[in-house]
Amino acid sequence: MPKQNASCEGLAAIIAGLETPEGNRIDLWASGPLTYIHSDEALWYLAICPQSGVQVMCITYSDNGMKLGDNILIRGGMRILDKTHIVLDPCLASREE
Repeated sequence: MPKQNASCEGLAAIIAGLETPEGNRIDLWASGPLTYIHSDEALWYLAICPQSGVQVMCITYSDNGMKLGDNILIRGGMRILDKTHIVLDPCLASREE
């Protein structure tokens, strides 16, 4: 468990120049407002952080009753798509305590 969760404001600095060594996995724990919810009836896609910054999408099996605007914690295996998009898969999501 990390000492501190990443915040929406700190994500750009975290991923700047970060490279994942081949065959290794980096886990990310991030918290912020839930800005996107979608389901394809098999998986749930939850995203945190505003579009003006780095957004993080969590691919998971349930929305756990969370609603847009809820502050949530997402944690999982990180894949950086580009400088403003991160995907966590697999991922767990819960309301921030």
